[in-house]
Amino acid sequence: MRIELKRDKYTARTTLGKLYIEGEYFCETLEDTVRPFGVKVAGETAIPAGDYSVFVTMSNRFKREMPIISTDKMQTIIINGVSFVGVRFHGGNTHENTHGCPLVAKNRLSNDMIQGSMEKPLTAKIKLAIQAGDRVKLHVRNGVQNA
Repeated sequence: MRIELKRDKYTARTTLGKLYIEGEYFCETLEDTVRPFGVKVAGETAIPAGDYSVFVTMSNRFKREMPIISTDKMQTIIINGVSFVGVRFHGGNTHENTHGCPLVAKNRLSNDMIQGSMEKPLTAKIKLAIQAGDRVKLHVRNGVQNA
């Protein structure tokens, strides 16, 4: 299964985008701000554009199975010595809910808010793909900002 996160709107605190599964639009996304390559502010930085693996594991924080994004089998993201740990797709409304994770929702309300969690439907799709023996890959792309 191929998931693509296309970022299209950038503000001082948020990054907005759209999530596609196998080329079909799935939902809206909201992340923390994208920073220059190699720069990370803990809990306030979007993961770098690139290619990742996605698994479903139990979240100690949320106490349920959730998609986790990683570059290695330890389920972390490490790029040029900068690491992100526990990056998961989940519900939420604003950058205060992200902690470095992509939020997934039905609606984009403004440049700072999304609404209508799509975490459970996304988790279900990923679990089905994994159960069918498919590897789930995520491609994150920084696009040109739309007005």
